[in-house]
Amino acid sequence: AVVSTQSTGWKTEVDRQLQKTDQEIANLMASKKQLEQAHVATQLPFEVATTCLKHREGRLSIDLVHDDVEVQLLKEVEMIENVQALLQQRIQESDRQLSELRHCKSNLEADLKDKCSSYGLDSRCAGLHNGSLGMTLHNNAVKIDPKSATPASYEAFSHDNITNAEKQRVSSCRQRELNEHTMHQTSNDLHKQAETVNESFRIRIQEMITAKTNLEENLNQTVLEISSMNENIAALREAIRLKDSPMRVSHMRLNTRSMRPNIELVRDPVQYGLVEEVGQITDSIEALSAKLNESIERLRNLERNKKALEEDIAVKTNSLNIDQSQCLR
Repeated sequence: AVVSTQSTGWKTEVDRQLQKTDQEIANLMASKKQLEQAHVATQLPFEVATTCLKHREGRLSIDLVHDDVEVQLLKEVEMIENVQALLQQRIQESDRQLSELRHCKSNLEADLKDKCSSYGLDSRCAGLHNGSLGMTLHNNAVKIDPKSATPASYEAFSHDNITNAEKQRVSSCRQRELNEHTMHQTSNDLHKQAETVNESFRIRIQEMITAKTNLEENLNQTVLEISSMNENIAALREAIRLKDSPMRVSHMRLNTRSMRPNIELVRDPVQYGLVEEVGQITDSIEALSAKLNESIERLRNLERNKKALEEDIAVKTNSLNIDQSQCLR
């Protein structure tokens, strides 16, 4: 037969290998696209985490602390950066594998093209017979070209193309499996870390709500004590004021009796009584004044405590606004 069955068989096999390689290229390109989408998808949580860290720099005073929330946010940022780097690595690996597959495809296409051309020529020869028109002699063609391929090299050429294509398809399949595993694992890791961050936020927010509630209760109690202390101070001042008239009366009496003439200026019981009365009133005023000074100092302490509580509440309110309204997802 002019048309070689061996040639036809290789042509069929090369064509089959080319189709399988085309399909694998499509499969790997789809896998690579998923990697790229996964990489893009990490940008939003990265921006959220870094924005939260930036917002939390606005915490005040004692609340500006390196707490567990910050630890977990920093861990999340580092994890996302590592995931992005790993996904990018897989994308680059897929690009290299695609290049290998396309090289195999190019070789198979060239081989198939030559085989199709050869098949056409052999088919044309098979159709020639003694009665065919235009038959001429070609003396130069009656020879074996020393540069032509041997059957062994002919088979080896296509065999190598097919073997390389099969090898690269196996590598590509492994790459797709690796890509899938990487996407699945990194997605799970990021999800778990996001949940850890949210749980840290919930615990921290509850702690701050409890602390703020306690501070507000203390503030309410302090306000009541301030009000009571103001009333007490007012009562003490009034009590001291009320001592003024009796003191004046006693002083006037003593002063008036000091004008008694001659022998009448006697140290009688009345005189002793008036002097004692002045002493008693003086002692009473001094005791009331001491209580007044003590109460005024206590009031100052209460006012300072009230201011400190209000400042602490403002700090907690600010921190809650940041964590609860700006950061919690």
